[in-house]
Amino acid sequence: MDLTSKKFDWDHPLHLRPMSDTTTLEKVQVVKNAYEAAKDSHAVCILTEWDEFKTLDYQKIYEGMQKPAFIFDGRNVIDAGKLREIGFIVYSIGKPLDAWLNDMPAVA
Repeated sequence: MDLTSKKFDWDHPLHLRPMSDTTTLEKVQVVKNAYEAAKDSHAVCILTEWDEFKTLDYQKIYEGMQKPAFIFDGRNVIDAGKLREIGFIVYSIGKPLDAWLNDMPAVA
């Protein structure tokens, strides 16, 4: 229901509104679980500390993702070392980056 609200219409001037007739709801895909959500993606973002994210089968998730496969852990709920062993490129708030990133050239 929230995605079908017309908040954008009353919160933005006419010249900033989307030109497309596609509604927000048509752009959202709802799936039954995290495994379906991650399938064929390049990245997973964990933005909550729900226990569900601590117990997922990340090997299964990795196998269903496109490569390279990234995980951004914004709540420090996963074991970055174990996920790197699986093959993920992991970004965790306040923790060291993957070692291979040290060899990457800086991009301005």
